[in-house]
Formats: sequence, structure tokens, C-alpha cells
Amino acid sequence: MKYLTARVRPEKVYLGYDDDNKIVTEKMPNTEFVEKVIRIDRILSFTETYIFIECPHETVQTWEYEGSLEDMKTRLRSAGMLID
Repeated sequence: MKYLTARVRPEKVYLGYDDDNKIVTEKMPNTEFVEKVIRIDRILSFTETYIFIECPHETVQTWEYEGSLEDMKTRLRSAGMLID
């Protein structure tokens, strides 16, 4: 297994869809940034601000991260895990 370290804080959890097919989310407590070691296969995608993480019970969380998308791409590229 491969891992990535990042300084993150939780932002939102995506719980699924309601009866009207609208996405159900819950805001997570906005805490301080903490360093996490994240298993790569849990990462669904990155944006300029967030990492989308696959979680148990078919939920997804967004975590705000320190740094930039270009920094993340450089790190992944240098590890041979990004195809441009």
C-alpha cells in the first residue's frame, strides 16, 4: 500500500441522496489542520482546496488541505503516481 502525508482539516461529509434525489451533506466541525497519513486508494480526487476521501458506509468526506493543487501534483508525479 502507498500513503500520502498532508496537513488537513475536515470540511463536509456526503451521506447520499434524499427522496428527491438531492445530495445530503453534513458540515463537519471546522478544526485545526492536523497532519494525516492517508492511504492513496482512499483518495478519489483533489481540487485546488479539497481532497475527496472515500469513507466507510459508502460516504465521502472532503478535507481542506494546506498547500496547492500544483504541490500535490508534483508530489504524485515524483512518486510515479500521476499521468499527465
